[in-house]
This record gives sequence, C-alpha cells and structure tokens, in this order.
Amino acid sequence: MVSLVVFAAILVVFSTLTSGIVSMWTEGESRIETHQNARGALEIMTRELTPAVVDTRMQFAVISSSELARRGAKHLVPGSPVMLWMAPLGELGGLRCVGYYLFRDVSRGFYRLKRIYIRPLADKAYFPVMVNENNPRDPALRISATNADWFLRHWDAKAFDEEDPANDAVVVSTVADNVIAFWVQCLDIAGNPVPSLMKAPHHAGTTMIYNSAAYFQMATTTAFDNNRTTEFLSPGGQSMKANRVPAAVDVTVVTVDSTVVNREMDIPAVENIFSKDGSLDVEQSILRFNRALLERNIKDARTFTTRVNLLNGQ
Repeated sequence: MVSLVVFAAILVVFSTLTSGIVSMWTEGESRIETHQNARGALEIMTRELTPAVVDTRMQFAVISSSELARRGAKHLVPGSPVMLWMAPLGELGGLRCVGYYLFRDVSRGFYRLKRIYIRPLADKAYFPVMVNENNPRDPALRISATNADWFLRHWDAKAFDEEDPANDAVVVSTVADNVIAFWVQCLDIAGNPVPSLMKAPHHAGTTMIYNSAAYFQMATTTAFDNNRTTEFLSPGGQSMKANRVPAAVDVTVVTVDSTVVNREMDIPAVENIFSKDGSLDVEQSILRFNRALLERNIKDARTFTTRVNLLNGQ
C-alpha cells in the first residue's frame, strides 16, 4: 500500500511536469508560427514598398476595402485598408503595380493578407494605362484628387480569381495566413501621421485614406502657421496636386496561430479610431481590437508593426 501511494504521488508530479512542458512547447510553437507569418509578410511588403514612385500619371493610394469589393473582390474585411502603388520591381526593374489587402473567409477559416501583382503590359485591361498613343492628351489619363480609378477602372471579379488558370495578367497570392487585422498609417516628412483624405476639407465625397494626387503640401523643416505638417489645399487657383508618396508608412498586422483559427473563434470587426486632426489613431484602434479579442476569449493574438521609409518620399 505504501509503495502504491508513493508510486501514485510520483505519477502525479510527473504528469504535472509533463503537462507544463507540453504547454510551454505548444506556446513556443505558437509564438514561432505567428512571428514567422508576420515577419515574412512585413519583409516582402517593405522590399516592394520602399522604391514606390509617382509622377503626374502615377498614383500612390491607400483606399477603403469597399472600393475593391465594388469591383468584384470577395471576402474583404470592412474597415480594412487597401494599399496600391507602382514600383520598379523584378530582375530588370520594370514598373509593376502592387497592392495589399486583408481577406477573411469565415466559412472556410481563411484569414489572410493578400497581395495583388500586375506585370507591366501583361494585359491592358488591368495594368493602369499610362500612355494613349492615339490621344496623348486623353483626359482619362489625368489622375483624380479624390478617387483611385486610375488603378481600378478596369478591375473586375475575374482579376481576383486565384483559381483561374487562364488568368496570367494578374497574380493574387497569400502573403501570410492567420492575419486578422491590418492597418496602414502614412507619415509626412516630419514623421507625423498624414490626416485621412476622407476627413480633409476640399476633398469631399472621397473614400480614400491617402492619395498622392490630392491637393496638399508637406512641411519640410518647420510646421506651418497652424502647427500642422501636412496641409490640404483648395483645388483651383495656384494649387497643384502634390504628386508625392508619403515619407514613410507604418504597417501593422495582428496575427494568431492556426490553433485559434481551428477553434472557429468569432474574430471581431476592424474599427478605425481617428484623432482630432483627422489622422488614424493606430494605437487606439489596436487597443480596441485587442479588447474585443479578449472579450471573445482570444488571448493568443500578437501585434507587429514596421516602419517603411520610402526612398522617393524624403
């Protein structure tokens, strides 16, 4: 009897130790998985975002996901941004159209950061038209101060069909799995957040967050008289479109490991909180999202942010 009691006690101690080790190992694997997902996605985005370019015919745009949804993209996360730009990418440095957006198919348990990539001149139906040989003054080539039609005017549901083998003009791919939230914050030369275009005066009716072709100026060394470092201008008169990329972009993602997704948790909506100056308050937006996760007993989410300095924005 004494031997059995001692043996049982040893088993209890061993079981407790084993359970703790398994728990630590599982948590470690979870951390590795989420770190790898986030780091890989942010590294790819940084590499492609750094050389972004604009001129009077090009555009750097951060828009609402609703704009892609209107053109046939499915399962986009409401309130999440879509970032679109042109950059010299690839082995020969040809101009490419690149974009990132958040995809959430709850029925299949897919939570993904997506990348859309259009090769130059692969298909004029999707690659933004930069020159009209028949009409060099074509007004359709003029970039709007309030919309992203230069990018999107010909995009449709077929462009986002990843399973269509005949679609070689547009490549839509998954950059990272289990990404449940995504924010983009554009910064001016002084390092301050650029106010959202939809909150700015003189650009009424837009759903855009940032538009390189909007009417604005960025302070270089000292703030303007109103203490702001980005000032939106009234169109007309002596005002000119900025035609400039941000000086830097803060990219934030929230990730979970696959075990959370497999539990079919109720992932909350992405909410955007704005500061008094009209800029996105990323910190408060993240805090509200994380509180909503905890209310749903989702405790393993992790937030990653990186700042990308754009070569042509300084």
